[in-house]
Amino acid sequence: MLFLAGLLGMVAVGASAFVGLDGAGDEVSQDHSPPDDPPPENAPDLLDQVTDAPDTPVWQVITGQDGADEIIGTDGPDQISGYQGDDTITGGAGSDVLRGAEGRDVISGEGGDDTLHGGDGNDSLLGGDGDDILYGHNDDDRLWGGAGDDSLVGSAGDDTLSGGDGTDALHGDIGNDYLIGDPGQDTLFGGIGNDTLSGVVDDPDTAPRDDIDGRDYLNGGSGDDVILAGQGDIVSTGSGADSVILGDWLRAGHQAEILDFSTAEDALLVVYDDAGGAVPDITLEPDPDTAGTQHLVLDGSAVAVIANAQGLTLDHVTPLPQSGLAALMGL
Repeated sequence: MLFLAGLLGMVAVGASAFVGLDGAGDEVSQDHSPPDDPPPENAPDLLDQVTDAPDTPVWQVITGQDGADEIIGTDGPDQISGYQGDDTITGGAGSDVLRGAEGRDVISGEGGDDTLHGGDGNDSLLGGDGDDILYGHNDDDRLWGGAGDDSLVGSAGDDTLSGGDGTDALHGDIGNDYLIGDPGQDTLFGGIGNDTLSGVVDDPDTAPRDDIDGRDYLNGGSGDDVILAGQGDIVSTGSGADSVILGDWLRAGHQAEILDFSTAEDALLVVYDDAGGAVPDITLEPDPDTAGTQHLVLDGSAVAVIANAQGLTLDHVTPLPQSGLAALMGL
């Protein structure tokens, strides 16, 4: 069922203006025409009242029905609820609040600073332009922030979160989530579960390998996480047996920083090109100024600094063929 905001409800002066559907799905209307008697001479003019109204946004409230609805908002601020069914909801240019509720919903905020709620079901949420807030809620959702400084929360389920351009905050919450920072200085929190976090913009599984992204903050949370560290990224593995992936996309002077590596549980994986390239020379060098800190050096170039690394040896470091990276990342 297709809903256009302008057709859901109309109010007009001097005409029958309410059009809707009864319980059987038939079109019904009610006559709200004014009486024949003219208004008093001193009655205020309706147009003047509208013209002089305060300059505040007027929300357009749009509600779907049971079943698969297609709902398109206005250029102003909308509040749209799809309710049951696999709904497609598009907010438009304003700053909207869009709710999918039950079903496999596709929700797009487009322009404006929007708030999107997926609800139950495997939903797809796209913030679009603007500083958006996206909540997947239950089940396995896909969230894309788009342009702007966005906040994405997967909530329960195995969710995929992609920040897009801008300074974004991604929260996987509960479940085995996949978090991708994209361009910009992003903060990624895996939360509870075995999560995969990527701070690399240019996937190192493709040639040429590079990372053109800014500094990201990657926090695995609890669980056995896989963390792909980019240039200048700050990594906190959290609890669990975590794997931190490093490689030649890291450059001297833009080393990844690992704050809480556990020699009892965690592992360092160093990607190398196995399509004709040799296994790199990997060494660990103590920091001359900070006790307990070590630098991981790849073919003579320092790619990571590991704090509180007492007891760290090359036994904790494993070369990883590039051909095996996609499988490890779950791609």
